[in-house]
Amino acid sequence: MATVTLTSAGVGGTQSGTITTAAGSAAGIIMVTNHSDAAITFDVATAGTVVQSGLSLQAKSYSLVTGLNNGAQTLVNLSTSHGTAAQNAEVIYNTLVA
Repeated sequence: MATVTLTSAGVGGTQSGTITTAAGSAAGIIMVTNHSDAAITFDVATAGTVVQSGLSLQAKSYSLVTGLNNGAQTLVNLSTSHGTAAQNAEVIYNTLVA
């Protein structure tokens, strides 16, 4: 499992931990869990290249991201619509499914 921690500005920092899919071409799946109190938008990068962009997730919810090729999967460009002090240190989880 990997995590991205929000700042008080509503922006996610660099993902800690590594999630690597190896299910085959376009068969990779990750689960993104938004444990924050705000909706988020984010991109998914495989080996550093954004492969899915503009994904969104409501507060306290999760979603499966499918169709990923083999490689290290990271959540990038993660943000909320606005920052608050209450969002500081809230966590978004990136978990390997397949």
